[in-house]
Amino acid sequence: MINDISIYITVSITLLSVAYPILLQVIARLDEKYSSEIIVSLFDQEVEGRLFRWLLITTLVFIVVWTFKFKPFIQIDGLNFLINNSANILVGLSSILLVISFFFYTRKILIYYTPTKFAQYLKSKHFESKNDFKYFDALSDILLLSIRQQQRNLSLTVSDFFYDAYRNEREKFANKPVEYPDNFYETVHKSIEELAILKEKRNYSLEYRTAGGIWLLGEMQGHELSKKTYTWLWRNILLSIQYQQDDMIVNHWQTAYQFYTCSLPYIHENYDYSTSNFQDINQEAVNKRISEREKFIEFHYALGGLLTYKKRYSCINRIFNHTNSEPPRFELLPDSMHEIFDFYFKVRDPYDREYTWISHMYAFPEQTGLRADSIVKKWICSYMAILFLRQYTIVPYLITMKPLDYPSVPKTQGEIKEWIDGLEFFKKLVSGHLDNKNLLNELNLDFITKEWCEVNEKVYPLDFLDIMKSNLKESYNNNALNLQISDEKITQFKNSTKDIIEEVFEEISPINNSVGIVGESDKWYVNGQRMLQNKDAFSERPEAHYLAYDSFLASVLSKSIIEGISSTFFLKRSKTYLFKPLDLFTAIDIFGLTGQHVIVNFGINIEHYIERHKVSNLNLSKYNDTPIISYKGNQLVNNAFFILQRSDLPIILSKPISAEVIAKYSLKKISDKIDLHASVIDLNNTSDEIFNENKVGKEEDEIRKSVLLSIMISVEILWKKHIDVIQLNEFSVYRQKGLANKISDIESIWRKESS
Repeated sequence: MINDISIYITVSITLLSVAYPILLQVIARLDEKYSSEIIVSLFDQEVEGRLFRWLLITTLVFIVVWTFKFKPFIQIDGLNFLINNSANILVGLSSILLVISFFFYTRKILIYYTPTKFAQYLKSKHFESKNDFKYFDALSDILLLSIRQQQRNLSLTVSDFFYDAYRNEREKFANKPVEYPDNFYETVHKSIEELAILKEKRNYSLEYRTAGGIWLLGEMQGHELSKKTYTWLWRNILLSIQYQQDDMIVNHWQTAYQFYTCSLPYIHENYDYSTSNFQDINQEAVNKRISEREKFIEFHYALGGLLTYKKRYSCINRIFNHTNSEPPRFELLPDSMHEIFDFYFKVRDPYDREYTWISHMYAFPEQTGLRADSIVKKWICSYMAILFLRQYTIVPYLITMKPLDYPSVPKTQGEIKEWIDGLEFFKKLVSGHLDNKNLLNELNLDFITKEWCEVNEKVYPLDFLDIMKSNLKESYNNNALNLQISDEKITQFKNSTKDIIEEVFEEISPINNSVGIVGESDKWYVNGQRMLQNKDAFSERPEAHYLAYDSFLASVLSKSIIEGISSTFFLKRSKTYLFKPLDLFTAIDIFGLTGQHVIVNFGINIEHYIERHKVSNLNLSKYNDTPIISYKGNQLVNNAFFILQRSDLPIILSKPISAEVIAKYSLKKISDKIDLHASVIDLNNTSDEIFNENKVGKEEDEIRKSVLLSIMISVEILWKKHIDVIQLNEFSVYRQKGLANKISDIESIWRKESS
């Protein structure tokens, strides 16, 4: 029995001493073969390897136990043979299992060392694992190895797997943008870099699938691209630019052309003819598709800007000539001048309304920092200027094709003004291209000369831009003259005026004497306001945002009313004192005021006296029993108290406006509380009297592009003739108002009267 067991022991020891070291060496070379930590990690996790190591350790343990020849610890009738020979049985059984596991382990090693078999093995494992991407990453490393070593057959085998994997992933996104897992994007990116590094081109099909964008975009499958996919597509293009691989750029353009044509076709409106108004039932889908198409075109205009920036004119020429139809259609290029200028002015927009951080979306090599955005925009605009020159190469084959027609004029004055201002820079770009002989030769645009244009009855590019600018200016001036005033904005102006002026009358009501005046009186008036305003402010779609266009004039009038009233207090004063802050309320005490008096405050900070000087019996509306009525100060009256009897307060009225004035300025009454009128008059459509009245010192065109805003009111401020009004000014070292009075200087009118 000992000799029989020795055979098993010999086999086990042989596997440990000879085969196992060889296996370890083979495993170590896996990293050298694939240069992949992922593959080495997968191999370490294989069941066959772990089982072999476990059985090897177990067998050695059993052999050690066998060498001690332990006597049986127990005896059981019928099982004594097994118990007496248990060590021999365990050694023999474990040795047999060890040999079997060795063969399975060796088979697994052969699979790992045979790339084609290994690829098939990983593919089956990936589909079994479903959401576990470790086998996907391992296949990615095999793909990179096959590219590096130019193993074309292996790369095609693995490439087929990836084609299916990307397609299956896209199918998960039925009605939303496709966003692949990160390792899907990284696989394409790394593959492009490996292909770009190779000097000898052998694997064109794989290059077309990766750099061409087949895996990310798909073929003949309509789906929406996510922002993340656009980002990685741009990174892939930057790799092609970095390694000067024009073929890869053209491959991408070919795929993009097909994707735009087949996956992003126009969706036409469907109308419900069962209703009387023929309602559009798919407008949301139509708008979404238009947005998708615009984004895709924007991406490829940015690509053109990148190629222009890197001076890859031959590559631009190749994409200009790519088409899949006869007669030729160039889906990713503009057909009309309007498409060119519409996108140019969106990018050039000085207010950055659409492309605030364009360098984050379309990064250009060697461009970072604050100036990156402007540089990216400049080169995209430069590409648009090239597309402008390309229009001269288009030979119309349909009556609808008009490549050299002037673009339609924008609808709003603001857009027209932006186009006028932006054309000078565009002309500079076009002029630079016309002087660039290398660019013209590479793009086959060197035929564009003044002589050629004259012979072929075309407008020379620079002249085209001059005429276009002249047309825009003419449209701008005509629109400015004939601009329609918005009824809604006129109503807004009147409503704002009504609210502001009624509010100021509420504000002055505490000082408005409700008792009539008997005897002689003094009268002052504050009248309404008129001003010229750019007509554009009152149009439906103004070219700029006009701050407070509806309330500015009313605010001026409101301030004028308060200042007018305060000036009458100043004019009616009978005595004036200047006191330091500490003496101000002491002086008021000396006057012996009662509830029949009133303190009218213009600009003195009452809170300062409450919180800092701790004046007793003082709050914001009263001092002792005497009311305090506060208003903001102004240039004439500020930092002053006016003290008088309540019965001596003025009467403030709004007087009726004459019928002649109402008729002249087309005024409408806008308030039920006061006699308040307002109007907005288009000075391009008014009487000669009003027009001439307002054109003094101004150009006629300027007047005709304006509206006359009128707010008519006659505020009468009526005072008793002989009253006592004491003015107490607040002294400050920062204001030059003379020397401060002393308390002893006070002569109390009312105290004398009471005595």
